[in-house]
Amino acid sequence: MNAFDKIIGYSSIKRELMQISDTLKNRSAYEKLGVTAPRGLLLYGEPGVGKSLMASAVIEDSGLNTFTLRKDQPNGDFIKEIKAVFKKAAENAPAIVYLDDMDKFANEDEQHPDAEGYVTVQSCIDEAKDRAVFVLATANRLRCLPGSLLRAGRIGRKIKVNPPSGRDAEEIVAHYIKNKKFVGDVDVKAIAHLMDKRSCADLEMVINEAGLYAGYEKADRITMDHLIAAYMHTVMNVSAICSNLGTDLSVADENYRQVVYHEAGHAVISEVLCPDSVTFINVHNNGSGFGGSTDYFNDNSTTYLYWEKSRIIGALGGIAAIEQKFGALDVGGGCDLDIAFRNTKYLVTNDCVCGFHLHAGDCNDSDRLQSEQEQIVSCEVERYYRKAKEILSLNSEFLEKLAAALAKKTLLSATDVKKIREQCKIVSVAI
Repeated sequence: MNAFDKIIGYSSIKRELMQISDTLKNRSAYEKLGVTAPRGLLLYGEPGVGKSLMASAVIEDSGLNTFTLRKDQPNGDFIKEIKAVFKKAAENAPAIVYLDDMDKFANEDEQHPDAEGYVTVQSCIDEAKDRAVFVLATANRLRCLPGSLLRAGRIGRKIKVNPPSGRDAEEIVAHYIKNKKFVGDVDVKAIAHLMDKRSCADLEMVINEAGLYAGYEKADRITMDHLIAAYMHTVMNVSAICSNLGTDLSVADENYRQVVYHEAGHAVISEVLCPDSVTFINVHNNGSGFGGSTDYFNDNSTTYLYWEKSRIIGALGGIAAIEQKFGALDVGGGCDLDIAFRNTKYLVTNDCVCGFHLHAGDCNDSDRLQSEQEQIVSCEVERYYRKAKEILSLNSEFLEKLAAALAKKTLLSATDVKKIREQCKIVSVAI
């Protein structure tokens, strides 16, 4: 197995790492062209995305002597260690100095470009300039590192490692579930959508947690329900222990019915406007009352403007469903209104969907402009709310079937939602 085969997904980053490793292994070939290998590389991004694994692949593939530095000593001893490691690398060149979690080399949490650890690393790199010493570093927070250390001629190459998304996430999910007993129709894409932009560590933890729930239930296989329950618990901090809320709508508690229709309203509008955008719907008892959540995935198949409008209308879907079904104001919809007003204001004042005259310049905008912006935003939210009620009215069959299924099961996956949608006549609505 090639060292880079251990990296699942991230094909573009792998190609760049392979190219860098080749320059380290075959320096003479590049020197014949009159060029030199890069002096250093920084892999940065949030914890758990695989930076250390990528660094290890470069080290293994290059086959060079490697000397590792981690901040595990008091400042004075650590400064001595930095100097000793660079000296040893120079004596054994060509070699790699691996600076693991370099943003922790300074004790302070925020940016301190003159911290002794950074200054020492910088001077050591300069001293090893002609010694074929390659500096490979990882960091979680780029803002903590001084620009002088990251300039060309020092650690000039930088690669940002983002949490996996799209095809990368699907490949990583497929890798993690490969040796686990899942039901035969497990939907890798649905899991990837659910965990979109979550770290690799989060992906692995949720999949393993799902297996723990299946084991506790003495089940033979892990299901999507186990996965979503694990996601709710580990990512959203909602208890995965079912409280047997599920029941028929006809005999359900009134408060429970309202929560069910509220979440179903969000989901119906999202699925009508952007099919397959709902990753799960859930209702639960959070200890102080009933609650719910609906999660979405943007596959970027629509324009930015269409998606943003669909999010605003969808945010209002819960309130609209309660009004249409119960003839009452949804007093629990404050957060949804905040989202609708905030997103609408951005479209009006930043994207100028209602005219350039409403564009927000700076904090010194006139009182008259701000007043006009507020009026237009309110009118737009009212218009979006009417659109939400129209969509729910035209797709009442979908709303009722989805609400009934959610009330009974309490947790619906993307696959569940899609099956219900395909059983109904969907009426499209222009927005």
